[in-house]
Amino acid sequence: MVSVGYLFERFCWLSYAPFLMWTAATNPAYYGHLTYWTLALHAVYFTVDKASPHAKPAIYLLHGMSFSGAIAVLIGYTFISLGGAYKFDGSWVAWENAVGARAGTVQHSRGLAELSLQKGYEHIWPVLAALLDAYFSRDTLKEAFRGVRSPLRQTLLAVGSYLIFATCWEQVSKGTGKGSPLDVYVQPEELTTSRLLALVGVSKPGLPEDLIFTNVQKVCLISGAVCAYWKVIRPLMPTLKPPKKKAK
Repeated sequence: MVSVGYLFERFCWLSYAPFLMWTAATNPAYYGHLTYWTLALHAVYFTVDKASPHAKPAIYLLHGMSFSGAIAVLIGYTFISLGGAYKFDGSWVAWENAVGARAGTVQHSRGLAELSLQKGYEHIWPVLAALLDAYFSRDTLKEAFRGVRSPLRQTLLAVGSYLIFATCWEQVSKGTGKGSPLDVYVQPEELTTSRLLALVGVSKPGLPEDLIFTNVQKVCLISGAVCAYWKVIRPLMPTLKPPKKKAK
């Protein structure tokens, strides 16, 4: 009998693959977006049949990376959305259209309904899929994690693997010549390093203008991913009891 977890894996793959292929064919400029890379990562992860006795290595490699990526991308997007909405006098729609126009990935002005659907799919659906996957496939994940000796180390490996993935994207995207993250994501001048340091009376001797913005964002998304993984996935790992002391 086919399990709910297996059916959900196939459904999730189908929710990603057509969009990725359609985007690749019609708008290759999206290749430079971390969101696109992460959606592709989710699609690869959901090709794995976690109930297979041979799936354990793939689960260890891809599950934590995909789960952490879903959480991290949502937090990162929320972070830049707040700054963008502030820059455009509270208009999230105006900011989104400005980002798309600057990147060359949007050829028309999108309205609230279209943007809500698109961004909900790109940023909220992956989180829902990760949470539902952990629920529907909890038995197979428990089996896969049965040999975990250190849940904390496993958590750090899961989040760290996505950090490496995102760093690879960052290094590739640096060669596109589109500017710093502050420019790419059309963020307010108040978030530049010089403006932030000036608030505490410190000058900016040659520091990159996106230094504080980029690193604060990374801290937020990494810590958020760690907390979410520990809260949702940690209960699926064994609780190791300390060895009993031998009676004298």
